[in-house]
Amino acid sequence: MFRKLILDIFEQKESQVLKLSERKMPAELISNRIYFPRPFAFVIDDMGWIQGSSMGEKVPRGPYRGGVKRVFGRDDYRHVVEIAQKVGVRVQGLFVLSELDRNNILAGYPSTTFQRGRWDNSVNINEEQLEMVNYVVGQSAFLEFGFHGTGHEHWPEDGVQKRAEWYNLEDDHPWPEEVMRAHVEAARSILEQYGLTPSAGHSFPETFVPGAYSFYWNPRGEFSLGKLMRETGVKYANTNFTVIPELDPPAELNGGGFDHGLHVLGRLNYGNLWHELRSLPKVPIDMQPTDIVETHWINWLASDDFLQPEVSALWVDYYRQVARLPERYPAKNTAQLHAQWLYKKYAVISMISEGEIAIDNTRMPSEAYENGIAGNLLLKFKLREGEHISNATVNDEPATVFLEQDGYGYLYLPVLQPKKYSLRYEIGGHYPPFGVAAGGTYNVLGLTKNEERATILINMYGRQDVNIYCERPFEVSSDRKDLLVVQVSYDEPARKLTVMLESTDYQGVTGTITLLWT
Repeated sequence: MFRKLILDIFEQKESQVLKLSERKMPAELISNRIYFPRPFAFVIDDMGWIQGSSMGEKVPRGPYRGGVKRVFGRDDYRHVVEIAQKVGVRVQGLFVLSELDRNNILAGYPSTTFQRGRWDNSVNINEEQLEMVNYVVGQSAFLEFGFHGTGHEHWPEDGVQKRAEWYNLEDDHPWPEEVMRAHVEAARSILEQYGLTPSAGHSFPETFVPGAYSFYWNPRGEFSLGKLMRETGVKYANTNFTVIPELDPPAELNGGGFDHGLHVLGRLNYGNLWHELRSLPKVPIDMQPTDIVETHWINWLASDDFLQPEVSALWVDYYRQVARLPERYPAKNTAQLHAQWLYKKYAVISMISEGEIAIDNTRMPSEAYENGIAGNLLLKFKLREGEHISNATVNDEPATVFLEQDGYGYLYLPVLQPKKYSLRYEIGGHYPPFGVAAGGTYNVLGLTKNEERATILINMYGRQDVNIYCERPFEVSSDRKDLLVVQVSYDEPARKLTVMLESTDYQGVTGTITLLWT
């Protein structure tokens, strides 16, 4: 029998959702002005649909889609992008691909749609489809194109819809491996229709969320959904683990772990109904146990465009409420969120003296490095008026990558190996002699500097400016053809170099930028 829990979550019974958290989450204070904060991120399910109306009650049962009778267009993506731009994040969008199928290839993968072998998507095929996807790809600095599924549900041979696409929640067992692999193959084929292929310089989406929490968790078995997605190129995933107790997933609400190299984190919904326009979480931020907060595309939208500014302002203000809490911060992107979650679980941080902090990272699991999940560790400093993070070193290597906002300074440390470190920092009245003012949604993963040159290891999304405090270099270069140096300028009085970089892969590119002085 299909368990009551998943039905309650899907139907969004608000009174039950609000009981998921009963107390405030504790803050981790390193000193009276330095915090080791928990990350915060919204994820947006069910992007990609063209039609919004639910077919969940029809015969045969079709997809639930957005639960609102409307046709989605480019502006519905633009509204989300503009919110992300205002708060400085790359929000995680999760895309269902079936109604983006321009060639009806899903007819050859019958379990992906309610029409099975008679799949016909002609009603949704037009030039606006291309414009929408091109727009999303062009905004990859602020909206991540993550993978949610092909049709969200599963339609076996009898044509009767089962929940859900990636695991049979109704009967508590996985779908056949060959069927799951076929769904991934179908997704690749749809992405290919838009030129989003390795041959065109684009990776498969790095983030995945299974529709209806249908995650086949099996880290010690020969096959699992984690293994399939990791082989496909996915690095990050999130789901509600409470839906699959028979698979013995992590028990903590904010738990997580590796499934064959895929890093999977827990998430919850906090009362914003999946089909509800302009709907934000109902549980207070400081009572939310999970770092990842579930939303659906329709939650971010108004009933008409002229009402959208008011709705967008609510989401911007929500992010700013998070930023004002000393123990939380809006993660710049999915990669940084997963890295901070790992450091919060495994690293031990203690104050040695004013200006020196000890970091013991010896417990970090090897999977974090083998799968490229280890990234920045973030500390949050309360700054007084006129103060700046003036310098930082980790084991005497340069580490001043910072953001100053709303009275706080955020220090993004480089990738830490599984060993012990000494962080030395200075708070002063000036900007650093060498450092990166990390105002974008990219990740700076490492710095080096000597008298002749400096290097910046950076994970770049889309086209963004990188501001660097330094002397004027005579040359700026990239070590990768898919990480372009678009433009360089220098502000002499401020000692600030601005380098416009562009990743040609919509999933991002990691490369090294070199500054030469001699």
